[in-house]
Amino acid sequence: MRRSGWLSLAFGTLVGTLVIVLLATVVTAPSNANRGDCIRLVASSSTEKGDLIHELAERYNNTGRTFDGGRCAKVEAFKKTSGAALDLLAEGWNDIDAQQPEPQVWLPSSSLWLDLLRQRGKGGLIEDGPKTSLATSPMVIAMPEPMARQLGWPDKGVGWRDVLELNRNGGWAAKGLQYAQWGNFTLGKDNPRRSTSGLAATIATYFAATGGDYGKIGTADAVQFVRGIEASVAYYSDDSVAFLKTLYEEDQKPTPYISAMAMQEQMVYLYNHGAPTGDPKQLRDKPVSLNRPLVAVHPSEGTMLIDHPFLTTAKATPDQRAAAKDFSAFLRETEQQDRFRDLGFRDPEGRSNPQLAQGAHTAETGESRRIEIPTGEQIQKMLDGWEYTQRRGRILLVLDLSGSMNEPFDKTRKDKPYSERRIDLLKPAIKKQLDYLHPEDQVGLWTFSTNGYEEKVPIGKVKDVRRSMTTLVENLKPDGDTALYKSVVDANAKMRREFDPNVINAVVVLTDGVNTEEGTTKEQMLQAIDAERLDNSVRVFTMAYGAQADSRVLDEIAQKSKARGYKAVDPQGIDKMFVNVFSNF
Repeated sequence: MRRSGWLSLAFGTLVGTLVIVLLATVVTAPSNANRGDCIRLVASSSTEKGDLIHELAERYNNTGRTFDGGRCAKVEAFKKTSGAALDLLAEGWNDIDAQQPEPQVWLPSSSLWLDLLRQRGKGGLIEDGPKTSLATSPMVIAMPEPMARQLGWPDKGVGWRDVLELNRNGGWAAKGLQYAQWGNFTLGKDNPRRSTSGLAATIATYFAATGGDYGKIGTADAVQFVRGIEASVAYYSDDSVAFLKTLYEEDQKPTPYISAMAMQEQMVYLYNHGAPTGDPKQLRDKPVSLNRPLVAVHPSEGTMLIDHPFLTTAKATPDQRAAAKDFSAFLRETEQQDRFRDLGFRDPEGRSNPQLAQGAHTAETGESRRIEIPTGEQIQKMLDGWEYTQRRGRILLVLDLSGSMNEPFDKTRKDKPYSERRIDLLKPAIKKQLDYLHPEDQVGLWTFSTNGYEEKVPIGKVKDVRRSMTTLVENLKPDGDTALYKSVVDANAKMRREFDPNVINAVVVLTDGVNTEEGTTKEQMLQAIDAERLDNSVRVFTMAYGAQADSRVLDEIAQKSKARGYKAVDPQGIDKMFVNVFSNF
């Protein structure tokens, strides 16, 4: 090769190498996720958009984005129901159950929770300033399409008064004998103290009851109206996302799982597109094939627009406030806003689009008729009134009294409360649970060990059995093995024999171990408690107490009966577990 040719080749190779190095340097510029000097920013989002916020937080972290002259932030996104987050913020954030760190950014579903925080005298926990709405979604009555059509949809408006009328007329049989198989009109509703959908639905029913005059909240007519709506509630979920998951799984069965559910329009869209839990990874471009797609019915009396605010806590440092401002601006940019639209949200001004209208089966593409937002004081009055209008519960508490309840909560630790006996830690929590129930609710107590159950307190009104149950619990003495399966079957059978259609019929089972009795198999137990019909089945809520509890089987029990499973793996979470369980009643 000639020298000049060799030099040209060498020079070209050198230049090419330098270009590659420079390109690699640009491409591999450190993202915020990999930079250790970035400001840590913790965000807590409501559950229905929690997975989306996590996705967008990861996108933010990976952009290499900077602000204020080159500073960067790393966002950590968590999810929790708005009501649960409110309680934690108000009480001085100590998340024993999920171990979530205290947030500097709070993304509840609605500004209503900020109003309630102010009503508690804790408004100063949130930084002053204008609220930024990331997206909106109207509160709707979601119904399986065949049922909505029987109420006249889409040719006529359907509202809360239609629900009340059908409920008072004996359910679906009033529409014709061919619909009698649908049973009573059953409404799925979240606990308004825990969930935005539940709170918005409660406000909407009071609006319908009073004609929008919130000064009449406490009148006899308003109370009677709201009580009539609440009488159709199957049970009060603490998170509509979990309820939707069960509804989705039940779609293939011939009988509808439920008649209607109060929820955000956005969740109807997600449900019909194959993502009932809100997980963006499950979302399909087009509606999936369902036997009974959901219809988003905008109540004819008017509806509430859920505004999904971006809030910064007062405890955030100046650096974290600057980071929060930049993250908020990022979420408002077109690319991220398009992602909100992809998941069924309306824009911050409440405008929809044809894709959302088609996916949610609603003709409301513009602004739906909005109801007046009550004050924080009026909301608190509604919640106080709800304690008397809500559907009453009839609950059988089934408590594991096997010998393992004499053991330390955690055998590997010597410090209190971990070294204390399980039964001793449980007794005060059992007594407290009576305070979570209304005096007119009904409750009874069974214990179980080697040979099955023993009735300790017959079911009676809380106000009548409180004293005897408190005394009895104080003297409980564990012994024997764990006949879990047999006891669950027997408790379910008793509640079915004595089923009261006017109340929420439920069994609450607590155990710290695994089944040791051989007479009843797991398959037999699950078959016995299978909830084929929501309006005449017993919910079996389960509590896994401690690390040795068979939480997998307990979750199966709860799922089979269309209820929820809860757990306490730390002694400081025992009270919280009871609060979560009894918020369903």
